Order: sequence, then structure tokens, then C-alpha cells
Amino acid sequence: MRAALAALPARQREALVLCYYQEMSNIDAAALMGITVDALESLLARARRNLRAQLAGSGLSKDKS
Repeated sequence: MRAALAALPARQREALVLCYYQEMSNIDAAALMGITVDALESLLARARRNLRAQLAGSGLSKDKS
């Protein structure tokens, strides 16, 4: 998981870390990053999609579909 997270683009990784690991709200994370909440949500969606793809390629994903 760490390798997959490290392989993400910096902004996607930052969004994930702030929202999931540091448990910030989307509003607070967006303000800290200097972007809109919509932009943050877009980053999070792309980051999750990229993580799923990387983990599926490594055989670590729970979702086999």
C-alpha cells in the first residue's frame, strides 16, 4: 500500500493523506491545499481510481472485478 501511495502524483497523494490519514474534512483539506472543495473531490476520485488500478496490478486489491 505504501508503494502504491508513493507512486501517486503529489497532489493526489496530499489529498488522500489529509482526508484519510489526518482525517480532515474536505472543506479543511481544500482550504489547506488552496483549492476548491470540488477540485479536492476530483483529486480524491482520481487518487482512489489510481490506487485501485495499482493494487489490482499487484494482486492486493479486494475487488477482483
